[in-house]
Amino acid sequence: MKIGIDAKWYFEGPPSGKRVVRSLVDHMLAHDQENQYFIFLNAKNRNERFPVASNKNVTICYVWAGNNLLSNVFIIPFYSNRYRLDTVLYQNFVSPFDRSKTIAYIHDVLFLSNPEYYTVYERLYFSPLKILTRLSDFIITVSEEEKKRLLQFNFSKQAKKIAVVYHGVDESFRTIDKYSSESILEMKKRFNLPDNFLLYVGRLNLRKNIDNLLRAIPLLKNKTITLVVVGADDWKKSNHTQIIRHLGIEDRIQFTGALFKELGIVYSMAKIFCFPSYAESFGLPPLESMASGVPIVVSNTTSLPEICGAAGSYITPNDPIQIAGMIDNLLEHEDLYREKRLLGIEQSKKFTWTNAAVKVIDIMRVIVKK
Repeated sequence: MKIGIDAKWYFEGPPSGKRVVRSLVDHMLAHDQENQYFIFLNAKNRNERFPVASNKNVTICYVWAGNNLLSNVFIIPFYSNRYRLDTVLYQNFVSPFDRSKTIAYIHDVLFLSNPEYYTVYERLYFSPLKILTRLSDFIITVSEEEKKRLLQFNFSKQAKKIAVVYHGVDESFRTIDKYSSESILEMKKRFNLPDNFLLYVGRLNLRKNIDNLLRAIPLLKNKTITLVVVGADDWKKSNHTQIIRHLGIEDRIQFTGALFKELGIVYSMAKIFCFPSYAESFGLPPLESMASGVPIVVSNTTSLPEICGAAGSYITPNDPIQIAGMIDNLLEHEDLYREKRLLGIEQSKKFTWTNAAVKVIDIMRVIVKK
């Protein structure tokens, strides 16, 4: 097969999108030496080193990526038709002008089920997604919960046209005993991290609900533990600055900004990972935390119970008292803490990028033969 992959986010893009695209592409190319791949990358990243560009079965196509929607609809199909590709995997938006078998990789349609967490601009930008997805030959999404949402909002009338391919967890996420004491000390110094801290990783917006996590901090029995926040402001951003000031907890909150290469070791150093999000299509940060051997406190909403299973300590996201109580429960009971830690490590082993890559390739084989 001649396979095209929209990988414009490989070097830069939405934090979770970048991690997903890079992991999926790397594992597909590592696993499959039989098919020929055409990897579409952002022309801005022409000087970046693509790891397997020298492989004989890989052709790199640099494309304009100033707008993901326009690039997918008008630019990628030009190359797809030129190279006579058999199938193309698009991130979200597929093109009606592509003569190959098109697959829409839909990360989420939360803008329809939870519009209150999106700006007017975001909802307008995503509005063509439904009609374009209906024109695709197949749909891949990331959880059973998201598949239900796609069917609910009529992205397809046929459940068999939608496959769930779970994300994996990168091998770089591992327990703290796998890191050297020197690297741990270096990270502590670089980000001024305390010995004992709670961790949040994600965008700082209303949907992720960091506001109620902040409100839970002064309610904790432990009056010294710090919350480390890894992430950057986003559209529909939270009110975290005002809340921190109002609660007088400036000395208990630390912001690192967005992290990528350093993220794994920061996860492993945390005491508890907190993720009180209102709505998720998958939930990659809790999975990464579980693989890092850190117990998780997560919302009982949308896809999170599906992904976290018995390893999760579940809370109602709009209840700071309950969030604080669940954190206290883990901190106070060593046996429970140890049990959740081990359950998390085992749960994370169910999600691998190799499995995801194999499943995507198998789907492509079936679609091309139709």
